[in-house]
Amino acid sequence: MIIPTLINLFFIGFGGLILGSAAGLWAYTYYQHRLEALYLICGGMLIGVISLELIPESVQLFNFWALLVGVSLSLSLFICMDSALHVKFSEKSYLPLIAFVFAILSHNIPVGIALGMNSNSGEFGMALLLALFIHHLPEGVALYILTRISGINGVFVLVAACVVTIVLALSAWLGLESLQSNHVNGIFMGIAIGSLSYVAIHEIIGKVKGRVFKRELFLYTSLGILLLSLYLQISHKFF
Repeated sequence: MIIPTLINLFFIGFGGLILGSAAGLWAYTYYQHRLEALYLICGGMLIGVISLELIPESVQLFNFWALLVGVSLSLSLFICMDSALHVKFSEKSYLPLIAFVFAILSHNIPVGIALGMNSNSGEFGMALLLALFIHHLPEGVALYILTRISGINGVFVLVAACVVTIVLALSAWLGLESLQSNHVNGIFMGIAIGSLSYVAIHEIIGKVKGRVFKRELFLYTSLGILLLSLYLQISHKFF
């Protein structure tokens, strides 16, 4: 029973990322001449995920102080990594991509545990699976675009998607084995919120700041938030 559940979860999570990456491929193919705009739209989409989904849901589900600890830990870690890595690898363009993959991983741990804990709870378990698939779509878009902008081979998208979904499946296995802690889950969710916020604001939007007019920065970032908001409204309406 456990193995089929984990296999289904893997394909749902992997499928969401790959389908989103296909949409990212389309956007990159036809708008490659506006890389700064794509960067800002991705940053806006991440801000939308954080402000419209992660924070409201996390405040309802987890202890506030556990979330705060997770946010503080992730921000401290990324600030230290930034000061250490950018001194040696300041010319490397792949650091935002690595940070983004780490953020997705930290987000999928509590989600996977929650899915494992509720795998036998009928409609609620299905709702969590659907939410996972929906949330992986914009993450797949950002993953592909950041990969191409970083100059890394597109195969990295497949590798990253596999790693993320393997971690998701392992986390679900922990949930199935009832190794559960609301505080631990809250800390991981806080890490996800903090890391995604850092990536969106510092590593994505911050990298474009100064290379475009302020009105363009505001316009494309707002467009990303708006697209994510519309996407969530449509997906929640039908699912």
